[in-house]
Order: sequence, then structure tokens, then C-alpha cells
Amino acid sequence: MMKKSYCCYIIFLSVFMLAGLRTAKAAVWQWSVPVKPIGVNKDPSRAFLWIGSGCKQVKAVIFAQNNMEEQSILEYPEFRMEMDKLGIAEIWVSPAFNLKFLFNEGAGDQFNALVNDLADISGYSELKTVPVIPMGHSAAASAPYYFGAWNPARTLACISVSGQWPYVRNVFAPDIWSRDQNINYIPCLETMGEYEAANTWSNEGLKERQEHPLLPLSMLSNPAQGHFAATQQKIAYLAFYIKKAMQYRLPKQTPAGKAPVLTDIDPTKTGWLVDKWRYNELPTASPAPVGRYKGDAANAFWYFDEETAKVTIAYQAKHRNQKPQLIGYVQNGKMVEQRNTHQQVNLKFAPEADGITFKLHAAFYDTVAGGSPRLPVWADMPIGSHIGHTAGIVPISIDRITGPVTKLNDSTFRLSPQAGYWENPHSYELWFAATHPGDADYKPAVQQALMPVPPGNTDGKEQHITFLPIQNQKKNAGGIKLNAASDAHVPVGFYILDGPAELSGNTLTITAIPLAVVFR
Repeated sequence: MMKKSYCCYIIFLSVFMLAGLRTAKAAVWQWSVPVKPIGVNKDPSRAFLWIGSGCKQVKAVIFAQNNMEEQSILEYPEFRMEMDKLGIAEIWVSPAFNLKFLFNEGAGDQFNALVNDLADISGYSELKTVPVIPMGHSAAASAPYYFGAWNPARTLACISVSGQWPYVRNVFAPDIWSRDQNINYIPCLETMGEYEAANTWSNEGLKERQEHPLLPLSMLSNPAQGHFAATQQKIAYLAFYIKKAMQYRLPKQTPAGKAPVLTDIDPTKTGWLVDKWRYNELPTASPAPVGRYKGDAANAFWYFDEETAKVTIAYQAKHRNQKPQLIGYVQNGKMVEQRNTHQQVNLKFAPEADGITFKLHAAFYDTVAGGSPRLPVWADMPIGSHIGHTAGIVPISIDRITGPVTKLNDSTFRLSPQAGYWENPHSYELWFAATHPGDADYKPAVQQALMPVPPGNTDGKEQHITFLPIQNQKKNAGGIKLNAASDAHVPVGFYILDGPAELSGNTLTITAIPLAVVFR
């Protein structure tokens, strides 16, 4: 039973059918399990597992809890293609059961339980012992280091996106490590955008490199990128970094049924050093192997090898000395005002007649707006200054960062229940990124925004949904047609909780099942 509203949805739960069809696209999560409440973590949460269709045996697994960028990274098609080649599975937990991964609250026990449950339900028993790549963004950016401190023998690499350094202690990283705990010999990567604090935040990381010389610590500074939205370039670099971690840490062979013993990385004896990124400045020294670096090693980060060093330098050289441009959101024909808040822009939920579809638009600023202290910093100009922008034909794009919303076209969006969101009241926050790629003169621009959506309707009469039976299917029938009806005479929609399947409207298409499921 459900309360009356403009529309209603049915969960199509756990689709498992014979293999056959086409390669799984992003957003498919073949299996999911509820996270067991352990310790102080009692709130409902669910763990989702993706394994590439070509994977016969999982060699490692990425583990992330939902904060903001994690889903964008894990579901990006090219990222998944690379993970499939490497034999790396993905686990995404939403809502987060312990965003900081505080192992003193039982987070480690919960991870062991959920990964064992996913191993059992998927048939990939090796998930119980394979190395883990913990990843987290922003408020969850210390979680990878806490995972590494909790289980260093199983941690392949730590990835902190737009976030923290390992030994920083604050509200997102309480002091729970014992004196005997560290993450020495575990490669760690921290990313930070130009529109965050890449120019200055590197100083803390460099300080930690001096204080912890056995920590293989790398930094990726992201020119013309921000805090909230993951770009194609950054996601590609993360996949490259993971490939390198696999290359240098995984043993060539592991006895059947045994956990692989990871190779320690000693950054005082191996790897390359690269001068830190500086705003609109060239590196002060050329990259070189550890021990032969001629620059100031106190201002350099560590990287796996020469290729990693060169890829990093090329990435960080982009957009140097290009002109800035600023983007804003337009509602009711006016630019939405900037605020001195984390999101900067608060959008109003103004749906059309169906109650779930709405419009969003964006435009360039002609002057540096006030309201948020970030805009004059990004533009490197005082408030009220004239600021130019590209005159090209490439439009500003508005895209979903996180939340239960689907983009229908360049300016039309619709509330859309999705696995990992709809069950949690916090999911009624819709986050967006307006972006422009720039041109030869102007560098890219990005502006995030938050749209709070009122919670579900609890007033009115109850309605009942009837899910009509699915008929026997024929091969190559073009998908399975789903049919349901509400006695309130409102449209009924569907979404997939888990299973190797994709949904377009009311047509369900079964995707390829990972090889181990077929052959084991």
C-alpha cells in the first residue's frame, strides 16, 4: 500500500536470468545485500556489487560508500571497461553505513560481513580475501586511510578524492589510530581541484611525506576542476593509478584459496618524484627517480614510475595561464543568487503538472558576482569586475552529480527512484553540476548547486498497485515488457534494485552475466 501522489513506482527486485545478451552498461549492479547492523551503526544500508561481464576471477575490489562523486566514478563506462580488463570488482554502499569507516565503531566487522554476503550471493568466493582499494570523496575522503590502518595487509591502495591527507585529524577524521597503526608501504593518492585548494593544500601532504618517509604518497592536482563533480579526465587518471597499483603490488601467482600477499612499496628506494603543482607556474624541476631527483624533494610527491610521473605532469599542465569564466543557474528568468554555503547555489524544486518533471538552465556571468567568497577566488578578480567567457557554440551542460533524478534532455530533469537512494530521506537532495569545457582562450568552468525536494506525500487516500504477470519470453523479443496499474489511476514506473538488467521506460533488457556465474 502507498499513499496517493502524482506517480508511483515498483522496485523490480534482483533480476537473475540466463546469460546471453549484451555487455553490461554503467549503472548495472548485478547483486546487492543489506548491510548488517553492527556496533553503533544501526541505520538501514545496502551494499551493491558490480563485476565485469568478462571477469572469470576477481583479483581486487574497489570499496566506496555513497557521499557524492563515488557513484559517478564507479559507474562511468570507460572506468568500468578498465576495471573489467583488470579483473577488479566494485562495491558501492548506499546509504553509507559508516561514512568515515571508524573501525572502533564496528565498521570493519560490517565490511567483512557485507563482502562475505556478496561473495556468497554472487558465487565469486574470492571476494572474501582479495585485496581492497578503498575510495572516498570529501566527507568520506579519510575513510580510505582508516580502512588501510584497520587492515593494511588487505589494502592495495587508498584513493582520497577531493579530500584529506592520511594523518590530518578533524571532524571527519577523529584520532582513533593507535601508535602501532600506520599505512606505511601502501600507495595513497589524494586529488584536489584548482577551484578547491590544490594550490595550498599540497603543503599538508608534503609535510606528511617528510614525517612519514615510508608512505608512498601521491597528489593529483586538477586544473580548472572543482570539488563536487568528477570529470572524465580525473576518472581516467584514477583508472590509470589503479592499474599501476595492481602492476606493482599484486603477486604474479597466488595459491588457490589463499589471500594474495601484497608487495610493499618503499618510497625511499623506488618510484619517481614530481614537483608539486602551482597555479599558473611551471614545475621548478624535472621529474626523476627517487635518489636522483635534482629539485627540492621536500616539495615533491611520489609516483610509481616514469610513466606515472609523465602522465601526472601532462595532466597538471592543462589550462595554464588561460582566462577564467564563471557559470550560474537561471530560474524564473533570473540568475540564482550565490550564497556563502558549501553548495553556493540553492535551486527551487518547481515541478511541472506531473509533479516530478522540472527545467534547469545555466548562463555565464558577465561580472564577478558576490554572495559567495569562492567566485572572486576562482576568477582571481574582485567582486563586480567584468569577466569574459567563450563565444563558441558549445553550450553549458547541466548534469546530475547525485540523487534520485534523471536527465531527459539538455534542460529537462525528472525525479526518478534509483537503487541506493529512494529508501533514505537524505536522498531527496538533488545535486547538479553546470560545466563548460572552455576553449583555446578560456579554461573550463564548473558550478555546483543543490535542489532540496520535499519528502514523499503522506496525505490522502491509500492506493494499491497491481503488478501484472510477465508472460513467457521468446528469444530476441526486444526486451521484457513490464505492466502495472494503480487504482488511483496515476502512472506507474519501475526501477531495478539489482540484477544484470537495464530498464528503458517499461522495457527490461537482460545484460550479460559475468563469466564466473555461467561457468562455475
